[in-house]
Amino acid sequence: MEKFKYLQLTDTLRTAIQNGKYVTGEKLPSENELTKMHACSRQTVRQALGILDAEGLTERIRGSGTYVRSPRVQKSWMHNVAVVSTYISEYILPSILSGIQQELSINGYTAMLFATNNRVDNERRIINELLQKPIDGLLVEGTKSALPNPNLDLYRKLRQQGIPVLFLNGYYQDLEGFPYVVTDDRQGGYDATNLLIHKGHRRIAGIFKNDDRQGHERYLGYTSALIEHGLALTDDRVLWFSTGTRVDMVNQYGLSVVEGCSAVVCYNDEVAVPLLNLLLHAGKAVPGDVAIMSFDNSTMADLAAVRISSLDHPKQKLGVEAVRRLMHMIGGQPQEPLVMPWSLTEKEST
Repeated sequence: MEKFKYLQLTDTLRTAIQNGKYVTGEKLPSENELTKMHACSRQTVRQALGILDAEGLTERIRGSGTYVRSPRVQKSWMHNVAVVSTYISEYILPSILSGIQQELSINGYTAMLFATNNRVDNERRIINELLQKPIDGLLVEGTKSALPNPNLDLYRKLRQQGIPVLFLNGYYQDLEGFPYVVTDDRQGGYDATNLLIHKGHRRIAGIFKNDDRQGHERYLGYTSALIEHGLALTDDRVLWFSTGTRVDMVNQYGLSVVEGCSAVVCYNDEVAVPLLNLLLHAGKAVPGDVAIMSFDNSTMADLAAVRISSLDHPKQKLGVEAVRRLMHMIGGQPQEPLVMPWSLTEKEST
């Protein structure tokens, strides 16, 4: 009977997929979990998964697991991809969007652009609209990705409809099974702080964003470098801001948070440039009195009164890599997350 049990298990899993218990892009339980759930051997589970894979219902990704494939043969392709960004024309996002549009064009797709202005209500409205539109896939920059998000149900509906979704720059921790393309922000925070430490700085302030994952990860890299080198980790040397409070927080508290420090790690160039101006206006020399490290290596960093040392965001390359993975997903191939490294561009501010 054991030799036929794998066929019974195959039927059970096949029916579960066809009835929507496991939807497109979703990861099936592990081999060990299926063994316990169905009271069978691991060999039985492997045989059943092998059949599902051969039928094109699932795909195994080495080191990750088995995922439900997209039912491509049942879908009419519109060659439209929706791109939902926090902003469209600000800061480094035009470079990311340029990479996205370039790669979509190469693949014969058209981009439909939407901006949430980093508001969850706008995000909900846009995703509801997209549920009614003829799109083949979605690239989305999550809104306030460090906070609880009320729109996860809509992303799950997109997946149930067979529409692949890939996140970029950040992702929602509670949304399992959705791939993403991001930068290694924790390592970036560590590298920025470590550079300052090796230059002799021992009191290093930090300014970070509290409503997205990037800010949290960069902070963790900053703190891990301080701890590793036996330096003081002091709350008074850390300033947190949100999407809507960046300008006010930096203007009001920027000088006080770096008081007594010889260096500061800034969340990005949008923070570093106004902080630099405050320091210069207060008669501080940069980097003589305070050295500055930042993120993104944007045009702002080069045009500042003192060119700011800044980790180089992959920008256009990140957009290209996101589209390439989405194309594979549209073709029914599940994708693993991609974490891209930062490169360090040192200039006059350090």
